[in-house]
Amino acid sequence: MILVDTSVWIDFFNSSQGPAGNEMERLIRSNAPLALTGLVVVEVLQGLRRDIDPVADLLARWPLIEPGGFTTYAEAARISRQARARGATVSTVDTLIAAVALEFGATLFTLDQDFRQLAFTGLQVY
Repeated sequence: MILVDTSVWIDFFNSSQGPAGNEMERLIRSNAPLALTGLVVVEVLQGLRRDIDPVADLLARWPLIEPGGFTTYAEAARISRQARARGATVSTVDTLIAAVALEFGATLFTLDQDFRQLAFTGLQVY
């Protein structure tokens, strides 16, 4: 399963797509096992300056994977503490997205370099 991060969706919806947007098109056409999490949906839709309905309809085609409960949030906090101890500052949202990806064994497709600082967790980045 590939959990697609906000940064990739932004590139995909951009009028002049970059390599990530092109790869998303390829993944969609090949029916790759894509997924989203609610945080990504919020970030994508809140950033739009156009009618959100067509974008929301497109995003709704893929399953949402969500935190399984308290342990996921505790894992996100642990990731944050460990990253900080290693000299990295990663946002709460990013640590939660990483925790969800780890919980579901998903590979994270992202352009956000902050996630590369989380390699110590075993997070797989596409």
